[in-house]
Formats: sequence, C-alpha cells, structure tokens
Amino acid sequence: MATKNEQKWQENYAQLKRYIEEHRHLPDKKKVEFRGLLNWWKYNKKLVKQGKLDKDRMMLLQKLSDMRDL
Repeated sequence: MATKNEQKWQENYAQLKRYIEEHRHLPDKKKVEFRGLLNWWKYNKKLVKQGKLDKDRMMLLQKLSDMRDL
C-alpha cells in the first residue's frame, strides 16, 4: 500500500500530465489556479539536480518533459 506522500506525488503527477497533454506546455506561473502544479514540478526538478529523487520518479518526470513542445 502506498504512503500518503506517495499518493499525493502520484496525484500531482497525473494532474500535471493531463495539463501538459491538453496544453502542450507547463502551467503559466501567472495563473494562480495552476501555480501549485508548476511549483510541484520545479521542486521535483530541484530534487533531481540534488540527486535526492529515485530513478522511477526521475523517469516519470522525464516523460513529462518529453511531452512538452519546446
């Protein structure tokens, strides 16, 4: 059974994935309703740079990066 933190991480991942699938980019920092997702993304990318995120989550975040139009 997943911990509460794991469930929350998966929920945020799913929400951001849906947003990127629909809009083809990360949420705009100026739009309050999606700012939490953007902050979640930035926080997790920071953890990747610090080497504090496990490989499974890193791969999931990379999939989101690959979905965006750059």
